[in-house]
Amino acid sequence: MFIKHLIAPFALVASALGAPIADLNARQSCSALQLVHIAGTTEIGLGTVGTPLSSALASAVPGTTTYSVTYDTSAEYVVTVAAGATTTANYLATQSTLCPNQRFVLSGYSKGALVVHGTTLSSAVKAKVLAILVFGDPSRNNNSPWPINSPSVDLTPRDGSTSSQNVASFCNTGDVFCWPNGTDSAAHLAYPTDGSIDVAASFVQARV
Repeated sequence: MFIKHLIAPFALVASALGAPIADLNARQSCSALQLVHIAGTTEIGLGTVGTPLSSALASAVPGTTTYSVTYDTSAEYVVTVAAGATTTANYLATQSTLCPNQRFVLSGYSKGALVVHGTTLSSAVKAKVLAILVFGDPSRNNNSPWPINSPSVDLTPRDGSTSSQNVASFCNTGDVFCWPNGTDSAAHLAYPTDGSIDVAASFVQARV
């Protein structure tokens, strides 16, 4: 049901998604922590959520690098999501071999959150995932799997979290994609500016 709604909101911001941070795609050095972000429908690179999240996390946890998963972000939600999940899993497997001591934060916005859910990791790679962050997750209410050991989901991260929680799921009231019977497209576009990014960075910082 959410598919018919996904196209229009992102058309409003498509021109703003090519943030001038393409160099971050090449930042695959063996940092202690790396953010691996999966953008939403029609987004390019890190997109509207990944761009400020990358900066906030680098400030909260100095030395953190960022990688943007490149996949087909068009408004199709079966084949391209599965392909994006495979791409993500392959990247993490390769990066884990290159940097055996590196840990990861996985993040996804909207369609990117669907890709996170679809990503299947080996037990060895999954053990290196420190935290998962999702914003406007269309599968929020579907009990979907998470590629992290012992997933414990905080559905209200702005209200604080416990030390055992390793997944933060941000969903604004009325968000057309993640809120039950939501109808507000603006709420889905608000995560970069509504304080969610700083909360997400603090969530990760507390688990390092």
